[in-house]
Amino acid sequence: MSTPGVPNGPVFAAPHVAPPVGTLLAPPPSRRRSRPLGIWALLLSIAATVLAPAVGGFAAFRTARGAGPGLETLTSSTLEWRVLSPVRDVVLVGEVSFWAGTVVGVTALVLGIVATAVGSGRGAGITAIVLSVLGPLVFGGLVAVGLVAGLATMSGGLTPV
Repeated sequence: MSTPGVPNGPVFAAPHVAPPVGTLLAPPPSRRRSRPLGIWALLLSIAATVLAPAVGGFAAFRTARGAGPGLETLTSSTLEWRVLSPVRDVVLVGEVSFWAGTVVGVTALVLGIVATAVGSGRGAGITAIVLSVLGPLVFGGLVAVGLVAGLATMSGGLTPV
């Protein structure tokens, strides 16, 4: 700061002087980048781990309830696919949920690996990888629970063979 020319007068700062040649300047503060890749991977893995198994479990429940009477006539050595004929639309919903969950889950897994490697949303990418790996287990578990629950709610029940 310069000294005032007049006592109790205005105070002015010295003009800016450029640093000498060869002096390193600090880089400007970096703006925080958005992390869309990891977030997309996380959203896709949540859809593959939660939505697809929920639809698949519901379809398995409805399939078991609809095909249950036809299952009573089957023996352990014969399996006729005709018993699924009354519920073919629900079976199709279950298959579509399986394949859609598979495609979305593999996409989320790949995006999660890329996001983790590149550093674009590393935490969300790691979470997406874990959820994508757990997705098929959740799907299988909910389908098994749906089948057992559907067979258990039949009015006559199944007789052991």
